[in-house]
Amino acid sequence: MPVVRVTRTGIRAAPRQVPTDTTATILPMTFDRVGQEAPEDETPTKISTLADAFSAFQPKLDFQTTAGDEGTEFVAELEFKSLKDFDPKQIRSREPGKRNDIADLQSQIDLLHRMRESFGLLAVKRAWENEGQRQEIIDALGEFQAQLQTLAGDDGPRLLGAGESGDAA
Repeated sequence: MPVVRVTRTGIRAAPRQVPTDTTATILPMTFDRVGQEAPEDETPTKISTLADAFSAFQPKLDFQTTAGDEGTEFVAELEFKSLKDFDPKQIRSREPGKRNDIADLQSQIDLLHRMRESFGLLAVKRAWENEGQRQEIIDALGEFQAQLQTLAGDDGPRLLGAGESGDAA
C-alpha cells in the first residue's frame, strides 16, 4: 500500500500584481437614465475607494407620496454619505434641515409603545379602576392630543371623553 504524505506550505506570492483598475463603470442613476444605455461620449469617473464614490456621486433620495383616505402627505429627504446611512436605524433618524416623516412616524410608534407599557403598570391599572382618576387620565390624554394636533396643524381623529361614543349621528 502506498504511503500518502500531506504537507502544508505557506502562502505563495501571486505570480503577478492583482489589477485594481478593472472595475465596472459606476454611473449615477436618475429618472432620465431609466431604461437607457450609457451614452457613448460620457467618460467614466475614476473611483478608487467607496468614500470617493459617495463624494463624487452624492446619492440621495427625495421620496414624496400620499397616504390614507385623507391624502396625508408623506415626505422623506435622505442623503447617503456612507454605507452606514443605508441602515434602517439611520433612515429612521432625523437629519437637521431635512424632512423625514419616517423618523416622525417612528417617534410616534415609540411613544405609543411607551404609553402601552405605562398602562400595564399596577399603579395605572388601579387608577383606571377608580372612576374619578380614570376621568383625569382621559382628560390628560385629551389635552396631550390637542397639543399634538396644534403642533401638527391637523384635525385628525381624537380621543373620546367620558359619555361620548364613537358613533357619528
